[in-house]
Amino acid sequence: MKLIFILTCLFGLLGCSAEAQKKLKVEPVYVQPHRVSRETQETGRTHTYTTNKEVTKRLTPQVVMLDSADGKWRFRLQGNIYSGGHNIRQVKKIRFEKGDDLEESLTLRYYVEVRKIPGKESANVSGYNYSKDISYSMPKNVKMIKVELYEEHQEQEEQRIKVAEQVF
Repeated sequence: MKLIFILTCLFGLLGCSAEAQKKLKVEPVYVQPHRVSRETQETGRTHTYTTNKEVTKRLTPQVVMLDSADGKWRFRLQGNIYSGGHNIRQVKKIRFEKGDDLEESLTLRYYVEVRKIPGKESANVSGYNYSKDISYSMPKNVKMIKVELYEEHQEQEEQRIKVAEQVF
């Protein structure tokens, strides 16, 4: 009985780690109120006002190579989107399209689909970080790979913004 329980836990853990690697990971960027005092030079008076200071660090949009062994390339797509006030923007999914396939080079295009939801965002959320690990089996004749990352907003027709590009 103990052996079955241990094997079930072990297979469950192995399945979770392999599946978590392929899933899109989205985390909110939190802010907190921050009081600032500033002196006006003309009048000499001190004014105190409240701003928002980010608690969570924003991810820079980029493509990072994780591993390139045995013809299998692993890389991470990451970035962030702004969301706040009366506009809630969330990452729906990351879509893949194979681009130009020349003799020794290959272009891979990934589109981050951002959807706009009616409603009000929490005062403590100013956006979302996203990341996804991707593995790609390379053909033997390819020596160079170009990975492009685009943002595609649903409310704007056919507008794609290139946020990152990397050549390996």
